[in-house]
Amino acid sequence: MGILYNRLLIVLNDSDLDSTDYHIAMVMLQNMRRLAGLSIQQLADLCNVSKSTISKFIRELGYEDFADFRDAAVFQDNKYHNNYNFVEDVMGFLEHHSGDSYLLTVLRDMQESYASLDWAMVDRLVEDIATHEKVGAFGMMFSETAALDLQIKLGYNGKFIATSMNDRKQMAYLRHADADTLVIIFSDSGDYLNRYRNIRDFVRKSDFDDTKAKVVLITSSQEAVRDPRVAYSVVYRRTGSLHTHRMVYQMLSDLIAYKYRVYVKTRG
Repeated sequence: MGILYNRLLIVLNDSDLDSTDYHIAMVMLQNMRRLAGLSIQQLADLCNVSKSTISKFIRELGYEDFADFRDAAVFQDNKYHNNYNFVEDVMGFLEHHSGDSYLLTVLRDMQESYASLDWAMVDRLVEDIATHEKVGAFGMMFSETAALDLQIKLGYNGKFIATSMNDRKQMAYLRHADADTLVIIFSDSGDYLNRYRNIRDFVRKSDFDDTKAKVVLITSSQEAVRDPRVAYSVVYRRTGSLHTHRMVYQMLSDLIAYKYRVYVKTRG
């Protein structure tokens, strides 16, 4: 569904239940398949607000005008023909395979990822987390939930890192990061480094070209590992067509948080 879907969810989660922003975001989410075909007056009527309120809301979402918003609102389950799309990937797998097959695939990927993990890279990441005062962790959609998960787990161990579901805040963090900042990117495909789902569909990000931060990638992509903008990578293994990174990330963040705990204790 892309960036618009993600941005509307953020408004929904961050707004008061009785606020106008919450109401508009909820109505838009409930009518995602219709948005691209509505005029601004029709959308205002649907939300029971004025056109000026809709215009202000759209600008706050990060779109220049209503035309840009409508371009982003074109709804398809797999709008960008992306194999990582949840509906095509997971729902499609379950449609053609059994639940047992799904579970076994997830377990196999977790076992293979653990067995093939380069522990030297994990230890290097843990040391960087410990020695950098400023640490950020980011991803998109499911990968961002992994960043949030790592933030909470490290916080229990006294290390507080930055993250945000908001893609614009993520890019602002990269732009303003200095050479003493560590940025951890969760991206199964590695595409986070280059592609940004916004009103222009896929366009290159320049933030990674310009950032001064030390960038570490957690990925299954061997191609992304070779990206010169990445200092080093923690690589896990995917054994089949099903993308299981949502579950693999949980295991990896547990291991990283635990090894961080040990690192701090042994140097305390």
